[in-house]
Amino acid sequence: MSEQVFENEYGRYSVPEQLDTRPAVRRIKAGEVYEPKTIAFMRDAVGTGDIIHAGTFFGDFLPGLSSALAPDARIWAFEPNPASYRHATETIQLNDLTNVSLTNAALSNRSGSIHFRTHDEAGAALGGHSHFVDGSGLGVEEVASVMLDFAVPLDRPVSVLQLDIEGHEIEALWGAYHIINRWKPILVLEEFDRPRWIRKQFPRVKYERRGRLHGNVVYLPEGREL
Repeated sequence: MSEQVFENEYGRYSVPEQLDTRPAVRRIKAGEVYEPKTIAFMRDAVGTGDIIHAGTFFGDFLPGLSSALAPDARIWAFEPNPASYRHATETIQLNDLTNVSLTNAALSNRSGSIHFRTHDEAGAALGGHSHFVDGSGLGVEEVASVMLDFAVPLDRPVSVLQLDIEGHEIEALWGAYHIINRWKPILVLEEFDRPRWIRKQFPRVKYERRGRLHGNVVYLPEGREL
């Protein structure tokens, strides 16, 4: 994927070509914000803590989130698709985002590698719809996988944990067990409407489902109000 640079109210973006079917690409190329309600919510909710942001794609969330952080806070961003990672790296450089740590890896419940479909069988790039698969094949790459409990220092206060990882949420949340129990972050999970599972896995936090933002389900820890 080659590069094009577009901008909106938050910053400038390295946007991949040949992915105009993806909503994030269309919105950014039109000078608009993709998922404006989600970004606004995370900006308001982060307080003085860090953000974990997985499924970074070309970095369409990064400028908007970066400018809302406290002076010593960070974004811990993860993108397994090598092509999307390169665009996200360029987006970080275009905006001089010194408070973003970007890792070219998938989130999981184990460190190692997973199979990740980045292209369909005809060779077309999937971009932000790249996803975990069980085996190898056409359009599938082996990418690094990490556990959040090891990828983010446990002494970093995490305020918001946001996942847009195309069906691999359970494994990623298991891999963040200690972060979630220690810091009780707000969870913003794309199309993961499973409040009973969340409460069962993290009973000490007592998460409550508080609604949707675009396609994301928001869970607040007990006692947290916005």
